[in-house]
Formats: sequence, C-alpha cells, structure tokens
Amino acid sequence: MLKIRLARHGRKKLPFYRIVLTEHTKPAKAGYKLVLGWFNPLAHTMEADVSAIKEWISKWAQPTERVAKLLFADTKDDFFKKYFVERESTKGKEIEAQKKAEAEAKAQELREKQEAAKAAAEEAAKTEETKPEATDVVETPADAIVENKEDLVEEKNKEISEEEPKESEEKGE
Repeated sequence: MLKIRLARHGRKKLPFYRIVLTEHTKPAKAGYKLVLGWFNPLAHTMEADVSAIKEWISKWAQPTERVAKLLFADTKDDFFKKYFVERESTKGKEIEAQKKAEAEAKAQELREKQEAAKAAAEEAAKTEETKPEATDVVETPADAIVENKEDLVEEKNKEISEEEPKESEEKGE
C-alpha cells in the first residue's frame, strides 16, 4: 500500500520535511518513490504539487493524517478533509469553560443583588403600609406636654380660686 507522508530532513533542531510517496512498510526517510512537496514548520511555509497528490490518492495511495491536515490548511479543499478527524484542543475548551464559569458567577452575583434590592423594596413597602395615616390621631410627646400644661393651668386656677376666699376670710377676722 502506498502512503503519502512526511520525511524529516534538516539539522538538529532545524527540521525540514518532504512530502513523499512511499511504501507503507519502508521507512519514510529512505526508499521513497517520489517527492510531492515540502513543509517548513519553523517558517510555516509549504509547497506541494496538489494535482499530483490528488492523482496518487485516486490511485489508492493514502495520505497520513498530518499530511491531509497540512494540505487542507494550505488549500482549503474539502477533498483532504475526509482523511483526518477534526479534534478540538483541550486548552481552548479549558479557556472557554473558565470564561463561562466567570460569566455565570457574575450573572449569579447580579441576580443576588437584584433579589436583595427587590426584598429591600418590599420591606420598605411593608413599613409604609404599617405607618399611621395622616387622618389617624396619634399622640406625640409634644401633644402630651400641651395637655399636661392645660391640666396644670386648670389645677392652678382651682387652687387660686380656693385661696382667694380664705384670704378674704383672714382679712375679715
């Protein structure tokens, strides 16, 4: 079975890949039949003979998943999409989950503040209902003092009126 895969070349820590057609049992670096393109991962550049690759695929050659991903990224041709499985990165999911959790926490906090404000408004409405209306007569301390003064004045007047006859009686003696 023929495979279209990457063969690593280049120096240490400076990789350079060739896109090659080879038998699946042979090592990729040795014994390949045809070079169909190249890929430089450091510069993120790629050059491939897409028509030749499609022709070999039509002749039952299978591209590896990595080669299919690179060709799809380079050409955006859905022809290569069926040779690899799209996976979501876990890092992206973690970031999304964290953002979602933060948004939910903010929403919950906002809901709690709204509920507290609503409860405070209801409590204020209840206290206003229990307050006496203007038509109700409520005795305040000032009113009580005035009434007490009137009572005191009346008592004093009685005392004075009772004392006057006594004084006149004393003068008459």
